[in-house]
Amino acid sequence: MKIFSASYLVRLLTVLCGCATVTQAAEITQIKSQAAGTHWNQATSDGDDVWSDGNAASGANDYVNNAYTLRTPTSSSTFNGNSLTLETGGSLLLKPGGAGRVFTVNDLILEGGKIVHGQPSITTSEIAGSITLLSDSAYEATGSSYRRATISASISGSSVFDITLGSSDRLEISSVANTFDGEWRVNQYLSEIPLGFFASGNGSLGNASVYIDTGVAFDVDYDISNPTKSLDMSGVMTLDQDHTFGSVSIAGDVLAAGTYTFADLNSSYDANFVDGGTGSITVIPEPGSIVLLFVGMTGLFALTRRQ
Repeated sequence: MKIFSASYLVRLLTVLCGCATVTQAAEITQIKSQAAGTHWNQATSDGDDVWSDGNAASGANDYVNNAYTLRTPTSSSTFNGNSLTLETGGSLLLKPGGAGRVFTVNDLILEGGKIVHGQPSITTSEIAGSITLLSDSAYEATGSSYRRATISASISGSSVFDITLGSSDRLEISSVANTFDGEWRVNQYLSEIPLGFFASGNGSLGNASVYIDTGVAFDVDYDISNPTKSLDMSGVMTLDQDHTFGSVSIAGDVLAAGTYTFADLNSSYDANFVDGGTGSITVIPEPGSIVLLFVGMTGLFALTRRQ
């Protein structure tokens, strides 16, 4: 009888069971901001290392930026790392060299950091892949104008996505069925021109609250149904869908529970709604209010019966 060695048997069992050893990704930190002309898949900037391991980004590692600027190329590109985390103090600078640039991060984790749509003006960017918000984080397009960006990446998390748009900038959320359930907080930046925040994908805003600042144009191409979330709208809304929220504030006025047609809202808040709308906004009362109403009606019914 042939005798097999213990090491041979271990290798044989590994193959048969499909139990190949899995190598855990290493965490690599950014140690220097990138200068103009360099980008996220390069190892050095001005002759110095960008990453703590001294190498270019690779799929074997997870990358963390907590204090520096990481730049995209001017042309479409995919970040080569397994994941990219932007912590507080870290930023990802989008530097499109023209129209139609797509920047992909398969696993972009926002933990207090920010995405910045940089100059020049009249450029377009698409952010593809996936985005997870672990804490309040930001997207900024300030200091220039007429920049267009689309987030086609899936979005998840429960924090605040703080969005600041500059003069006539536009941000569109095109991904569908997002699970994000935090808050979209869209602000203007020193501008009197309506800025643009658009949600074109079905379910792109997720189950999240929405805050729209003065001077921001807001347009959603599907029916929002977020009965436990809030809409605080001081901007200019295109209302051609039927939306439902748990609470709604228009130009600082809190709406009572009920359904408000476009005609109702345009009559009371003409400056906040684009003419020609067809939709509605429904405010669902808090569950506690419904319970109290039911209890009150039950008590009244019982009293009536006794009489």
